[in-house]
Parts: sequence; C-alpha cells; structure tokens
Amino acid sequence: MSYENPGIVQEWLDNLGELNVDVKKMFGCYCLYCDGQAVGWIHDSVLSLREVGLNYLPEDIKRPAPEDKIQELIIPFDYVTAEWLPRSVQDTANIRRKSQKQYD
Repeated sequence: MSYENPGIVQEWLDNLGELNVDVKKMFGCYCLYCDGQAVGWIHDSVLSLREVGLNYLPEDIKRPAPEDKIQELIIPFDYVTAEWLPRSVQDTANIRRKSQKQYD
C-alpha cells in the first residue's frame, strides 16, 4: 500500500497553526485527528474533511449530496495555506464531539 508523500502531509499539518492535530496511517491514507476527533483524510495531496455543515468555505469546495455514501469535502492542496483552513478543522472536531455526546 502506498501512502501520501510525508512532505505533503507535513505541509498540511504545518498550516494548521496551533491546533492539536495528529495523523495516523490507515487504509493507504493518513487519518487526520484534531483534539482526538477523526476529522478527515489526507490522500492524493488533498484533505478530505468530514462534512459537518460549515457555511464559510469557498463555493468551489463541493459539498456531497445528502444521499452520497461518503460525506466529505475535498479540499485541494491549493488551499493548504488558506486562512479558513485551521478554523474549519477545529470547527469540524468541535461539531463531531458535540454530536457524539448526544449519542452517549
């Protein structure tokens, strides 16, 4: 199994500022965690961020249809330095944590 280039992964991580993020190799990708919450995947130079309804992302970030099996936003490497990126990762972690607590 071939994993993403470690330099690409590190660049994504470097641009997430002071967030508490980590990655783990899984299924040929790197699973991205923020504050212990799985928030997405780094693969093929893109960040696949879980869809949680963030309303401030650029319009060219395509949202999955409600019936799509995979509910993730594909964020191209062009956005690795975007100002909104750290906020989107942190917000995704916070929303996922809150929704998990509802089921506990």
